[in-house]
Amino acid sequence: MVPSEAPATPDERQHGVAAEKVNKAGYWDAIYEAETRPRWDLGDVAPPLKHWLEHARPQPGRVLIPGCGFGHDVRLLAERGFEAVGVDFADRAIARALELHANAPGTPRFRQADIFDLAATDAGAFDYVYEYTCFVAIHPQRRAEYARLVHRVLRPGGRLIGCFYNHGRPGGPPYDATREHVLAAFAKGFRIEKLEVSPHSVERRQGHELWAEFMREPA
Repeated sequence: MVPSEAPATPDERQHGVAAEKVNKAGYWDAIYEAETRPRWDLGDVAPPLKHWLEHARPQPGRVLIPGCGFGHDVRLLAERGFEAVGVDFADRAIARALELHANAPGTPRFRQADIFDLAATDAGAFDYVYEYTCFVAIHPQRRAEYARLVHRVLRPGGRLIGCFYNHGRPGGPPYDATREHVLAAFAKGFRIEKLEVSPHSVERRQGHELWAEFMREPA
């Protein structure tokens, strides 16, 4: 865990969210308790993911969805033949996901866990990692660790796909992620095949989501 006495980053000074808060499940559970639908929840599948599935027609495999929230994207991936595993820090998010998708087709699976623990338990276990608002939810000082986690859980040749949220404004969730932030975090161990603004985002996120396709290179 990032020490609580670490100097404040520019993101912390802008957004006021300290490391000792976001690094604990209780911070996220409190939000899910206070808000029936937190502002990062679209209430449905993310359109960039739907577009990728329909147009890229990827070979189904085992996919990890870190920070899955209520699991809408987990459900879609499972419907399309993927073995989809959604993981979230917050008990309340996982409980709601299990409730919402109890009768979903395919094999959507949900686990309550600290995603950083997966490096020890799930090494090489996934063909894909799907990123959507997880990178901006972790403390900026842990972004390189997150990239190492993704590299660790992917098999060689596996891919990270998804969106990085470059919102650039106060209020979260809870940090910003520029293209430079993403490239810096994933500079080692990945071939950057695509990182560009998605034209398929929901209206309020138009121009602010960077669609990514990264291939995991051998260690």
